[in-house]
Amino acid sequence: MDNREPILQMTDITAGYEHKTVLSNANITVYPDSFIALVGPNGGGKTTMIKLMLGQLTPNSGSIKTADNIHIGYLPQINDSDLEFPISVLDVVLSGTKCRFRHSKEEIAYAHELLKFVQLDELAGRQIGQLSGGQRQRAFLCRALMCKPQLLILDEPSTYMDKDSTDNMYELLSDLHKTMAIVLVSHDIDSMSHRAHTIIRVDRTTHLVSNHYSTVVPYTPITKRYSSN
Repeated sequence: MDNREPILQMTDITAGYEHKTVLSNANITVYPDSFIALVGPNGGGKTTMIKLMLGQLTPNSGSIKTADNIHIGYLPQINDSDLEFPISVLDVVLSGTKCRFRHSKEEIAYAHELLKFVQLDELAGRQIGQLSGGQRQRAFLCRALMCKPQLLILDEPSTYMDKDSTDNMYELLSDLHKTMAIVLVSHDIDSMSHRAHTIIRVDRTTHLVSNHYSTVVPYTPITKRYSSN
């Protein structure tokens, strides 16, 4: 029995859209040191799982609990149609703060710190659409990190990336995992088998594929967010 306290827990979830049920009896527990990969077929419910975690969708039944005052960072799939918008790399990163139009010196300094971490600081003034696929993903990763999350959720982060860029991204995630939990959607179960500590197959419900943990890090007490019978 695991005695650690979770930072997010979904129990016996049924969820969907209008009259269509997408997930039934789905379960996931995220600990402060979790690195979880969600795998499975298209249409199996991976995106629905993410929406539930982010609070963008309320379950029809079951319960979702999160730690008090938890910050969740989110890296969605890149949409090429968004890349024509004339916005700089730095402004993309700063858009991850709650204040959208005026930013403090501390926020700007932190954005530069994140860009330096992903080796993009010299490109801070460049238009986002001018970056390569791998560079764009690193910029959007910085945006997800601006809220200083305890949980980072990523949806297919290797989309539009070559092998070198993909390897670089996972090296960054390995470093980030030292200070936060990670939940990642991927179609590549072979790659995830030696990167993620837990692999969950999502196909209308959840199936635990493999499970092993890293070292335990401090936790925050859990509170109920949604619950229904």
